[in-house]
Amino acid sequence: MARNRYVGEIRISKRTVQIGYEVYPLANISRVRSVELIPGGKRATYYPLREIAILALLAIPVAAAFNAVLPEAALTPDDEERVRQIATGVAVVAGGRLAYLFCLLFYRIVLRPRRYMLVIETAGTQYTAMSGTAYDEIERIKGEIVDAIENPPQQERIVQVRGDLVMGDKIGRDKYQQSGSGNHINAGR
Repeated sequence: MARNRYVGEIRISKRTVQIGYEVYPLANISRVRSVELIPGGKRATYYPLREIAILALLAIPVAAAFNAVLPEAALTPDDEERVRQIATGVAVVAGGRLAYLFCLLFYRIVLRPRRYMLVIETAGTQYTAMSGTAYDEIERIKGEIVDAIENPPQQERIVQVRGDLVMGDKIGRDKYQQSGSGNHINAGR
């Protein structure tokens, strides 16, 4: 399975940590932390609720007006049938859109995997060292880096990285923005 595949290695020496192609001096690392990515904008978890509410609020008065006006209108049977067909078509399209939005909401709440990032701060600047869904692996690597800061190894140590992770600041197909205020990551802005 691809989730436990070999991703790469981290090299920890007496003075540096190398993650992918990036090298961080141990003495300059002020903080190492793992952060959960919170999707924002149109990728936000509850974003479809707004459109669901709007469709529901529009459908109720339109259906009530349709049922009140149509019987009193002086239409020929052919015209009345055409109006009913158009109303049925609009209802099918709106129902399809609602079904899509509910499926999207279900995916975002239940099925979408949580994504995490390993963030290294040096002199106030944050760098995304790696990201992915393998939270335990990110925590393990964070522990290795913190241990190396507190107790630098005498010889270079190589840490194997496995799992659903991406080395560096590449986060896959989604675009995420990192923000220092509030210690959160916003996605999709």
